[in-house]
Amino acid sequence: MSPITLVIELVLAVMLAACLFYFWRLDRKLAALRTGQDGIRAAAAELVEATQRAEAAVRNLRATAQDAGRDLQARINDARQTADRLGLGAGRLRSSADLGARGRM
Repeated sequence: MSPITLVIELVLAVMLAACLFYFWRLDRKLAALRTGQDGIRAAAAELVEATQRAEAAVRNLRATAQDAGRDLQARINDARQTADRLGLGAGRLRSSADLGARGRM
């Protein structure tokens, strides 16, 4: 083997080692990128799940509010009817009390 061949082979070996080193670094960076994408995918899936739960909670809240509104309206109507009955009765009581007081004078 001539010295020139030996030098060329050594230069090629060093270049090959440098290429292997850079390929190893590239592989690590690509693996980190893949892992990051997996994390993003997991976060997106969690976001979709949280959004679905929030939508279901809003639907339940809306249904509960409608039920409470109907119940409240029914109670208001009952209270108005009771107030009307009491108002008429109180008016009669006042009238008779007024008449009684006038009669005593």
